[in-house]
Amino acid sequence: MFRNTRTLAFLCMLLILIMLSACGTVATPPAQTSESSQPANKTETDKAVTRIFKDVQGREVKIPVTPQKVVYVGSNPGDLLAIGIKPVGATLSVIASQIAYPEMIEGITDVGYPYSQEKILALEPDLIIFDDWDVKGLAPLEKIAPTIVTGLDDATPTKERVMLTADVLGRTEAAEAWFKTYEEKAAATKKKLQLKGNETAVSLLLMGKNMFIMGNQGLNTTLYGQLGFKPSAGTQQLVDKNERFVDISSEVLPDYMGSDIFILNDSVSETVTAQNTLMDSAIWKTIPAVKQGHVYTLNSKFNYDDPITLDLLLDEIVQVMSGAGKK
Repeated sequence: MFRNTRTLAFLCMLLILIMLSACGTVATPPAQTSESSQPANKTETDKAVTRIFKDVQGREVKIPVTPQKVVYVGSNPGDLLAIGIKPVGATLSVIASQIAYPEMIEGITDVGYPYSQEKILALEPDLIIFDDWDVKGLAPLEKIAPTIVTGLDDATPTKERVMLTADVLGRTEAAEAWFKTYEEKAAATKKKLQLKGNETAVSLLLMGKNMFIMGNQGLNTTLYGQLGFKPSAGTQQLVDKNERFVDISSEVLPDYMGSDIFILNDSVSETVTAQNTLMDSAIWKTIPAVKQGHVYTLNSKFNYDDPITLDLLLDEIVQVMSGAGKK
């Protein structure tokens, strides 16, 4: 599929960076401002179809009141899809294989990653949503269409980020309805799990030969924020430091383990080999959670935090903890 290993390595590192950079420190909530002053030649029609919006960078951008052709640059297209907006284009090339809802991205034009200016221009967008870690990619987009930044390399909570996106797109009521339904489902899922209240969980992400302990993002936002698990002692240190993840070796695994271990992996042969090697190791077999059978495996696509993935994750956790995903 790939012409050389250098290309493969580059794309793998891009995927790792995207997956691990979806969140970070909480950003200051953006504020929307009204277009208080208009040049004398502005018509009532013009006022009705545009407005001024202040994004997370404090940029005041004139945007359409009702965008018709939206391009999304980032790793969470589910932010738009969950509120009923299907972008005409999105940066899908690296993340497509890691999306938990492939049927929903059908028909969306892949503009590449890094994005292709030519492909975006061809789509003639009237609005671009920018939620990417590479801030240098912002300037070229501003020359194509009004561009709103909803996130950069930070950990703006999902609800805050989606509500901002909904505000930009005029879909606030749809977003509020979605989160109401989700929170009810999360409460029902927590009840199904019947946790005792003292369970500590750790998320272990395997990607090729790389092994990461997740901190304050990804799967952990659901485990700790919705389902009642507490962070393991090692993970708590990451959360306290507001760290998203840490790259570790197998030798220090016991320092991070909790009563329950959630492994996030993919089907790439290198990942499968690395996981088998880990599970055959003496150090793995000494971990109490392993001995007690409290190890659960999920596909790494569930480590994203867009609304659709979070909703599907609730069902997946019930399934794996009932036995289907035990290792």
